[in-house]
Amino acid sequence: MHPNPLYGNVYFDSCAFDGGNVQEQEASIKARELYEECGHEVEILHSVAKEIDYPSTPKWVKDIAQSLIYTIEVELTVLDQAQLADIEQIIVGNGSLEKMKSDCRHVFEAQKNGRYFVTTDNRLLKKADHICSKYNLFIVKPSQFLETLECFIEKRT
Repeated sequence: MHPNPLYGNVYFDSCAFDGGNVQEQEASIKARELYEECGHEVEILHSVAKEIDYPSTPKWVKDIAQSLIYTIEVELTVLDQAQLADIEQIIVGNGSLEKMKSDCRHVFEAQKNGRYFVTTDNRLLKKADHICSKYNLFIVKPSQFLETLECFIEKRT
């Protein structure tokens, strides 16, 4: 069972807004609305905010993202650098780091202060169990996040 998403930060990847199939897109919208009804806001990492600025990002995603809470970039400590390198190794393995560098940074930033990182990126989802076991960050699809959120809301009532 995943931990209660109402305690701890929840970060959305840029693709979690409009990526994946229709089911994931609908789950993303419903999860964000439900989370806000509970008095919380999803957050966007500073590294993800850079992706939202891309010209190919739909205007409605940019509009939503403007009102969300952002983290800020800070200088990495030696420990942070080691953790980032470890996350890069877990996610990329023997592949090309350049293609995954920003995604690795998203996961690194999310694990520092968050409980959940919601994404539709299958490359990250494939590594979710390993990241969770080592860094206690739950990398989930919007539909999984919605299901978990609904379960904990139901328990509260």
